[in-house]
Amino acid sequence: MKVLIEKINMEQEEEFIIRCHEVDDDILRLVNQVSNKSTVLLGYDGDKIFRIKYRDVYYFEAVDNRTFIYCKDKVYESKQKLYEIETLCEGRQFFRASKSSIINITKISFITPSLSGRFEAKLENGEIVVVSRQYVPILKKMLGI
Repeated sequence: MKVLIEKINMEQEEEFIIRCHEVDDDILRLVNQVSNKSTVLLGYDGDKIFRIKYRDVYYFEAVDNRTFIYCKDKVYESKQKLYEIETLCEGRQFFRASKSSIINITKISFITPSLSGRFEAKLENGEIVVVSRQYVPILKKMLGI
């Protein structure tokens, strides 16, 4: 595959052109990632609102009808539901790990098998997140295992 980047004048509109033999899932993911201009999401801590970059998120978790954003050493609340966050994370390095969590795979230090076919993912911040057995094949595929 050849990659071409061309710098243009400020008066010209930016565009992204894909020339491919077939439109497959990888191409669609790439299009989704490029067209999704938002690189931040909003996190709430009391009456303060923070702009959080996706790359700084370790995982998302839904608990008691509330959604939380876990970063290195801080936890924020999100006003969005987990399924809405899952849609926003499409085309990024995130995957659904269980009914109640979504993990950033770039923040995984290591994984270990657990009980009943589940895995445990140890994240760079030291936290351990359980990967339900139905999502283990997705994790393996994303990690190339």
